[in-house]
Amino acid sequence: MAKKPKKNKASAAKKAVVSEPVAVLYNLDAGTLRGDAVRAVLAELGIRAKTASADVLGNPVGALVGLVGFHHLAKPFEGEAPQTEFMLLHNVKGERLSALLAAMREADAVVDCKAQVTQYNRVWPFAKLISEVSREHEAVNAAAAAVSEAAGGEE
Repeated sequence: MAKKPKKNKASAAKKAVVSEPVAVLYNLDAGTLRGDAVRAVLAELGIRAKTASADVLGNPVGALVGLVGFHHLAKPFEGEAPQTEFMLLHNVKGERLSALLAAMREADAVVDCKAQVTQYNRVWPFAKLISEVSREHEAVNAAAAAVSEAAGGEE
């Protein structure tokens, strides 16, 4: 009888770690109208809400959502803190993501700048992710406004 191959313990441990869905909220504090509305929608869908303060903006995205191997920095962020509202999502996919976005629209709790944790951005400082997503959001809005204006001018 042949022996079963031994499983790599590190590989098995990584597969066993499945984090719960989480949303890290920045500039969406509890006690604010939009912050409370977003938290209510998240709670309704079983997504844990975490508040991120300006102190953690230098931390890797992976540390904010609790990914294995990522750690919070010992010293607080010292740069200029973004002023935008931001939602970082981890393990919110498929139907749950669609339900979240629909529920946020229905509750008038839309957050314009949001991102999913990816294999690429998980190592970025949180401030960099917010800055990049904000910049892209502004560019898309400017392009949409230009298209709308051009279409309106042809009538």
